[in-house]
Amino acid sequence: MLTESVKATASYKRVPLTTVIPGKTYFAFENKRGKISRAVNADLYRPKLADWRRVTAALSSGNFKGLSEDRITRAIYSAAISFCVTIDLTRTGDQKTPGTYFEYLIGHLFASRLDVNPSTRLPVLNLDMDTTLPTDYVFDLGTGKPKFHLPIKTSTRERVIQVWAHQRVLDGVYGTGRFLGTPVILAETKTDQKTRKVVEICLPLQWRLYQMHISQLKRVYYLDVPAAYAALTGVFPPIHVAPFGRFFIEATELSTA
Repeated sequence: MLTESVKATASYKRVPLTTVIPGKTYFAFENKRGKISRAVNADLYRPKLADWRRVTAALSSGNFKGLSEDRITRAIYSAAISFCVTIDLTRTGDQKTPGTYFEYLIGHLFASRLDVNPSTRLPVLNLDMDTTLPTDYVFDLGTGKPKFHLPIKTSTRERVIQVWAHQRVLDGVYGTGRFLGTPVILAETKTDQKTRKVVEICLPLQWRLYQMHISQLKRVYYLDVPAAYAALTGVFPPIHVAPFGRFFIEATELSTA
């Protein structure tokens, strides 16, 4: 997966991007027509096959000792962003394909770590008819164990309220606390094609309102964590935002909470 994605970017040159985001450096890939891709985090983009193989070997064995959350995050980020970049530079206006690929990638990794396949529809108790509720990926670990609710998005922006709303529906139908809301998001960056400047579009105050008044998310995982959201862990109501690599380290703890 990583090898094929990285090979696809080999014919493109890297061009620097400007940003005022503290502590982050970005570049883009550029094709022969001068079109640039979405922003790529220079610190996270480390397309090393050895790191990817370590992650897949750890998934196979269930043993993540010796693998840091940062190394896991970099390997997955590299696999995700390299595919998205290729679509950016070979197609016009195609937002669906990168989103679908990212959904499949994260869903597969999540399923491999939990050793259970997801469902996207759940039965609903209804006095008049049998019906089901369409959902994001849901991972049912069995009787007496938490169930994971996994929305997956390349970015959120104004659509993020959907995540809390879907969690609220699950809480209302099945009871609060039975489903752990753990969305996984690629990044919140936006690149101006003319100025080649990268910004992060974040709505931390809205997130706090959603967490306080709509429903409670257990974790929000990012591959490229926005600083504005990482800071929400230390305020009320706390929203625990973390690199996606941390999930693989703490999955067992979450599963038995």
